[in-house]
Amino acid sequence: MERMNFGIVGTGGIALMMAKACEEVEGVHAYGLYSRTYEKGKEFANEANIDFVYTDYDEFLSDENLDFIYLASPNSLHYPQAKKAIQAHKNVIVEKPFCSNYQEAKELVELAESNDVYLFESMTILHSNNYKLLQEKLSEIGKIKEVQCTYLQYSRKYKDLLEGKEPNVFNKKYAGGALMDLGIYNIHFVVGLFGEPKEVTYYARNHENGIDLGGTLIMEYEDKVVSALAAKDLNGSNRNIIAGEDGYIIVEGGSNGPKPFSIYTSEKQEHFDVENDKSWFYNELKDICDIYNGHDKDKMKSLLNNSLMAMRVIDKAKKSAGISFEED
Repeated sequence: MERMNFGIVGTGGIALMMAKACEEVEGVHAYGLYSRTYEKGKEFANEANIDFVYTDYDEFLSDENLDFIYLASPNSLHYPQAKKAIQAHKNVIVEKPFCSNYQEAKELVELAESNDVYLFESMTILHSNNYKLLQEKLSEIGKIKEVQCTYLQYSRKYKDLLEGKEPNVFNKKYAGGALMDLGIYNIHFVVGLFGEPKEVTYYARNHENGIDLGGTLIMEYEDKVVSALAAKDLNGSNRNIIAGEDGYIIVEGGSNGPKPFSIYTSEKQEHFDVENDKSWFYNELKDICDIYNGHDKDKMKSLLNNSLMAMRVIDKAKKSAGISFEED
């Protein structure tokens, strides 16, 4: 197996998690890093065992040794940076949310196809063993009529916002807000199980700057209703409940990542946790590498279809709540 060299864009905590996962997956190496400043980039590279640091994005992409680019930059930069990488004939993994809107996402998918490269949105839950098993177990609770998702994560940047500052995660310029940062996990959890909803309404609590601090997203299907709460200004207990006529399923910890789940019916109570002892990104990265090495474009397209569905839900939710970004 030839070594796959990854280039990482960004120096935040999530970028470090991906770099560490590169050390766990056979045949993968965190080779290069793009950072706006060399000092910060070098410090990150030392911690993440990355060989080279670039401060010029075009020079970074011109490195012929790079096979995959992983983008962990602010949301609004996902589209332009991914577009440049694809045009440089690099395979790309884009951190969630895929783009700022559906149109951007659609253009990237089409561009990846025309350039014959692989493209993915980083969404760890779709690759987790627990989520894959959950998909198989849904039929055990009968006809599903109601789903509730809760993902509350009080942001350490919220106090900055209250003090009059505007950190990226609460900034329209960077396509921030609770829906884009947290709600996207709930959306992927739901569309991965049930497909695309026919109606979407987002009841958001918007800050005066136009960014949503949190809110409840209603996704309506022909035979079920999903209520998905996400907020960056609240604390709470995160869990998902899937209610059927013959029982219910509780996913402890909610939509973000490989969480265990339990099934409750009149006949049984079962708890499932089939994850391995690897790091957060291991299963996702291994799946992506297997898809790439196996030339499985159909599997890639299936995952991209999930991302496109999620972005259409995002667009409808934003419109219903009066949220818009510069990219819209």
